[in-house]
Amino acid sequence: MAFYRKLSIRSQLLFIGLLITAVLLFIIMMTYVQMSSIISNYNEQYTKDMSAQIKETVHANRDVIDRLMTNIAYNQDVQNFLIEQNNVQVYGYSKRMNSLLINTTTLKEGILDIVIHGENGRWYDLFGGGRWTAPFTDKISPQDSIHYFGLQHFEGAYQVENSLLVGMKIKSFQSGDRFTSVIGTLFFVIDPKALIVASGSISKQYAMQSYLVDRDNKIFSSSNDPEEVGSVLNAMITSDAPSGKPRNVALNGTRYIVQTEDLPEINSAIISIMPEDELLHDISKVRKLELIICIIGAVMMFILFRLIISNILLPLKKLMAFINNIKRGDLDTLKNRVHLQGYAEITVMSNGLNNMLDEVDTLTRQLLETNAMLYEAELEKKKSELLFLRSQINPHFLYNTLEMVKGMAAVNGAHEIREIAKALGQIFRYSIKGGDTVSLKTEMGIVESYIQIQQIRFGDRFQVHYAIEEDTLMCQIPKMILQPLVENAVFHGLELKEDQGMLTVRSLMNERQELVITVEDNGLGIAPGRLHQVQNALSQYENTERDPEEPQISSIGLANVNNRIKLTYGHPYGLSIHSTYGEGTQIQLLMPTRGREHGQI
Repeated sequence: MAFYRKLSIRSQLLFIGLLITAVLLFIIMMTYVQMSSIISNYNEQYTKDMSAQIKETVHANRDVIDRLMTNIAYNQDVQNFLIEQNNVQVYGYSKRMNSLLINTTTLKEGILDIVIHGENGRWYDLFGGGRWTAPFTDKISPQDSIHYFGLQHFEGAYQVENSLLVGMKIKSFQSGDRFTSVIGTLFFVIDPKALIVASGSISKQYAMQSYLVDRDNKIFSSSNDPEEVGSVLNAMITSDAPSGKPRNVALNGTRYIVQTEDLPEINSAIISIMPEDELLHDISKVRKLELIICIIGAVMMFILFRLIISNILLPLKKLMAFINNIKRGDLDTLKNRVHLQGYAEITVMSNGLNNMLDEVDTLTRQLLETNAMLYEAELEKKKSELLFLRSQINPHFLYNTLEMVKGMAAVNGAHEIREIAKALGQIFRYSIKGGDTVSLKTEMGIVESYIQIQQIRFGDRFQVHYAIEEDTLMCQIPKMILQPLVENAVFHGLELKEDQGMLTVRSLMNERQELVITVEDNGLGIAPGRLHQVQNALSQYENTERDPEEPQISSIGLANVNNRIKLTYGHPYGLSIHSTYGEGTQIQLLMPTRGREHGQI
């Protein structure tokens, strides 16, 4: 994003235009892909439904054929015809068997011939198909029930050019040595239409072509052209075809969507072929329309881009050239003025720049006139500082005086005065020497000196408890930051308490590795109204002018401590105060432990 902001306006506008174009193209592409997916899924589902209807029809017709063949194979006359030795008896059986076979052809339309071959060489057919079916008797295993050979060409023996051959072994069901032994073979020569609906009745969707092929890929039913029956379907369409899964096949420069549904019961398959261009024909029109709209939009954006360049960028270039001439410090240029024509903002900018140059001329004259006054004011300031320094009391004189008081108290046996002078001297020396930041350990030494003075003053009116964690002692904090907090607790919390009080000073590192110092007392607490005023005062640390009605928090002031912390480390840090009236007050100080430990206050 930073790189984008550094680009020129021309580059940014060009980038936005290209981005909008890319988004539009992406939307068009995703729309086309989504619509293509919907249509493809619809076509796949339609193909599955159509294949299911065809399978249902094939299974129903196959069940009829299987039952008819089973009835013939286990008919008593057929069994006797195949095993009887007496020729006279055989002739009688053949007559009755002929009636059976003729009646069977009337039960199922499309049965062209019925042929029976015996194991003893005896055979019988209705319409002369015995010589055509004889070679197939050895191709049926005794373990097979009913075997579908697929499409066969019997050289004009029947009214259809290609016939479907179905066969089964006939086993003896008469008791004796020949029980369940093979005694013959039964064949049905069937018109393919008897197994599948007529080619013209197969449903069509768009330019879809549906085929029913045998295991040798011969077509015995076609929804496209009945003349294709008997021909072999292209191997590229039928090879490696997973059942029920659509796949893409390229054939003669055209891409097809091919879907195969296996029919293992009759050793065949249903193959549906759909040209991809036909399937997506309508959506291609939509895509072309979207592209035309996109091109028109791009031309319009180009025209707008040229207008923006002439109306915005050219005036900006003139303004930048004028500003660069000013930056070179040419005094003659400062006397010139820029006049731009364009959009409203550039006119306002040029007028503002001209007004600014007029003000510069005015201010330059005023600056020359006031230089002498500034020099005189500086001299007066130096004189005032000198007088102020002369009026200051030497801090070392005060420190030496405290040392003298401590010595005199020791000589006279005034131990309390000696301890107070000693502690006060330590606090005074600490306040005037060293840097602005110290370790928490050093600061706690001064706090202890201050508390020592107050305990001498108040006697046993309060006790002090320190809970300083070891890992916080070397943390750097601003100097004299804790003494005001302790002073506030003593004078505003514990001084007016009738019974003995408790002052607690804690320090710890929180989970964000920040230093948390808590000064807590069980004194009188703060009334809710005043507590609200104090909390407001701490939250408005930027305001250096104190409201006359704002509560005076301590001699140095909690607000001053809070300001020092926030100005040094930032707004998230500082003081927070919590108090319950009649129970006590807790002041918490939060500051970082790394990164700005040595910042100036």
